[in-house]
Amino acid sequence: MSTEPADAAEPGTAAAAEQAPAPPTSVPNPFAPPAPFVPASPSAAGNPFAPPVFGATGPDLVESGAEPARRRRRFGAGALFLTAVLAGPVIGAAVGYAIQSSRPPTPLPALTAPKPTYPAERVDAAALAAAGPPPLNIDGDLRRLLIDRPAGSTDRTDGDGDGWLSAADRAETFGDSEDMFVEMLGNGFRRAATVRWKSGDDTYRVMLVQYVPESVVKAITGMVPSGTSDMDVSKFPGNDESVLLVAKQPYTYARSTETYYYGEAIARKGTVLMTVQVYAKNPVDRAQLEDIAKRQWERLA
Repeated sequence: MSTEPADAAEPGTAAAAEQAPAPPTSVPNPFAPPAPFVPASPSAAGNPFAPPVFGATGPDLVESGAEPARRRRRFGAGALFLTAVLAGPVIGAAVGYAIQSSRPPTPLPALTAPKPTYPAERVDAAALAAAGPPPLNIDGDLRRLLIDRPAGSTDRTDGDGDGWLSAADRAETFGDSEDMFVEMLGNGFRRAATVRWKSGDDTYRVMLVQYVPESVVKAITGMVPSGTSDMDVSKFPGNDESVLLVAKQPYTYARSTETYYYGEAIARKGTVLMTVQVYAKNPVDRAQLEDIAKRQWERLA
């Protein structure tokens, strides 16, 4: 008599029954629409919006919270050229410094300043003065070199009446006084002495103007008018550096409508410029102008 239950199966029957698929409960409809797509849970599949990371073989997904891999930077030709330009001077300076520092120092030449010497004997003051540059050949009081005004004439000396004439007083004797003042200072004006008188209808002015040595030639050149077509130009006897000007036509005074005839004699003695001027109502007496100029020149000589 058997002890196994009546519904007991043979060995392997139960395992076979579990592996055998269950019969379908219904037949699938081939015309049914596909099931809707349901995305996986973010906790299980990671962040669905994370960008893919491309590796050597293809895109790789980045795990949630991980930093994406950075692309390797490549240097172009411009960056390499700039690096060479900047590194070239630095390397050259380093090489030059290394070469120069390894050389022995070059000694500087000795100083060749002459040793001061002093004469053993006493110096003669007269000989020393003679060896130096000569002083101004005309110095002292210029007023003593002026000729005396003729007897019977009226004194009309310019300036303060003491015979000295400043640059401003000298410039006022010209119509364009402002320009003349600037020109005289630029020409090296030093000082001036004058005497002025009136005889009848004629006015005479004798003036000695001293300039610095470097400017006297320029000063006498500027005193000679550039346009002398309306004047008789000559020299007075005994002086080759003189100029004698006598106007052919009358002029008008700067501050009035009165007319006059003009004459002037110019000569230079060293650094002193001599001028003799005449303002006449009638044409200038040339002989009288030459006589005054010659007498003044003889006082300077």
